Amino acid sequence: MNRKKYVEGLTYGSLSYAMWGLLPLYWKLVHDISPYQVFAHRVVWSFLFVTILLMIRNEWSEFCGIVKDKQEWIRIIGPAVFISLNWMSYIWGVNNGYVIEASLGYYINPLIVTLFGRIFFNERLNRLQKISIVLASIGILLRTIMYGKIPFVGLTLAITFAIYGLLKKRSRLNSISGLGFETLVIGIPALPFLLISEISGKGITGNLPWYFWLLIALSGMVTAVPLILFAEGMKRLPLTIMGFLQYLSPTLQLIMGIFVFKEEFDLSTLAAFAFIWMGIILFTYSQYAVLRGREVVVAMEEPLE
Repeated sequence: MNRKKYVEGLTYGSLSYAMWGLLPLYWKLVHDISPYQVFAHRVVWSFLFVTILLMIRNEWSEFCGIVKDKQEWIRIIGPAVFISLNWMSYIWGVNNGYVIEASLGYYINPLIVTLFGRIFFNERLNRLQKISIVLASIGILLRTIMYGKIPFVGLTLAITFAIYGLLKKRSRLNSISGLGFETLVIGIPALPFLLISEISGKGITGNLPWYFWLLIALSGMVTAVPLILFAEGMKRLPLTIMGFLQYLSPTLQLIMGIFVFKEEFDLSTLAAFAFIWMGIILFTYSQYAVLRGREVVVAMEEPLE
């Protein structure tokens, strides 16, 4: 592999997951308005930011052509709904003291995706993958029993993002056009909601300093930039490396939840996370083994020179 390309990919991938992991700091900065308004702002400003990117990349006319396709509207509604639920749950969770639980959700997300592959696409699970899912399930069960209630925020984040990923598998759009179309669909109800909030005196105007508009406008950038970096990283790195890097995000969230936001992390929580971490270790190794096995098969099939 080209060393320069590998270093670039490692940089892009690490930055994308680091930005996602540090997002709770930003959502805490804008918590002076309701999570529902924060979500709506994120949608509207993301669409505007993506629009600028599409124009810079000379892809705006192509995007307009996509928007005119009725079949694309049908295909995009599902992903738009589930990414909306994911974003809303995440923002609400962060601003209501569930940063640690949010990290739990993104730790188990790859396992949920694997399980969905078995359920919906009849994909076979190897022994290590089955054990990893069982261990994660034990961790969730422990968290539920010791915490006294089901970790709804974590499970909602994991499941909605897994469903979003499954629906996106059928998408023919690149990451920027896809995000633009999704935020356009969600923006149809989001923009009127923001306008009503401002007119009724429940928004930013008259309640917060003028510079809060600049702060909330950054939500478009913090949404789109890590997605673009992620796409660039995927082009340059093997899936095994990207699969390993994905745990950077929930790890940063967990650290912030404990040390920055001072959320409770007792022995019972540690025990639950320990089972999940064991499952993740086995899962990551299983992915490495599968990919390495494929490489061996390819190498054996190549003609000898």
